[in-house]
Amino acid sequence: MDSGFVDRMERAARGRKARIGIGVDGGGQEIIAGIEEAIEHAEIVMVGDPGPDCDSGRRLEQVKAEDPASALVDLLAKGEIDGAVRGNLSATKVMRQVSKTFEVRVRRLSLLALPEWSFFLAPVGIDEGDSISDRLNLAVLGAEYLKSMDIDPQVSILSGGRMEDLGRSERVDRTLAEAELVARFARDAGVRAEHRGILIETCRGDDLIVAPDGISGNLIFRTLMLLSGATGFGAPVIMDPVFVDSSRARKSFSGPITLASALVAMKGR
Repeated sequence: MDSGFVDRMERAARGRKARIGIGVDGGGQEIIAGIEEAIEHAEIVMVGDPGPDCDSGRRLEQVKAEDPASALVDLLAKGEIDGAVRGNLSATKVMRQVSKTFEVRVRRLSLLALPEWSFFLAPVGIDEGDSISDRLNLAVLGAEYLKSMDIDPQVSILSGGRMEDLGRSERVDRTLAEAELVARFARDAGVRAEHRGILIETCRGDDLIVAPDGISGNLIFRTLMLLSGATGFGAPVIMDPVFVDSSRARKSFSGPITLASALVAMKGR
């Protein structure tokens, strides 16, 4: 996707201004300020408590809850919010609740934006993508998810080396063979998928990159966002309705809230 996707996404969010819930557990005025940055893109509902003596003013609605993870997912399940963002809640608690409530295996696509290129990356959870079937599902279901946003995705499958490296390492050989299978099965399912080896630089312009496993995917994400200055918009869970995961390390939640609001608009909710 070119950088224009982010502009289209932001326009869609402003046009719809969906009702988006975001989980909050402490963080004080700093997290409130980080949430308020998205006020032009969504009608925002804070679910939880930012802490004592915090003033959310008139621009943010607040739903207090002893268990904000359960409350956030429950609001989404009941349709009382159009979409949800994890915020600074525990990923383990929230994703367990999402999986239980919506009866899905949690698979996430992280949206990253570089100056001239935006793309989705998966897997980004360290416990995701360990098997061929996991990565194939990310490629196929991820492509379907992107199509719901009017994107005709080109998918890149990464592995641990170049094809000419075959024989240098049993571990590398295995990643090469598995990536070839993932790409072939994805194409059989109608996805435009290519195995690009370890050459991530050849993925420029593609829409979805599937890393060899969750650890390497998480390292790619952290290198780009936390060291190289890429913009991260959070990671939508591949499911209905809209739920966007977000790192607790971020100060601004404008990106994930904007993405959630845009997904509601783009997917016609």
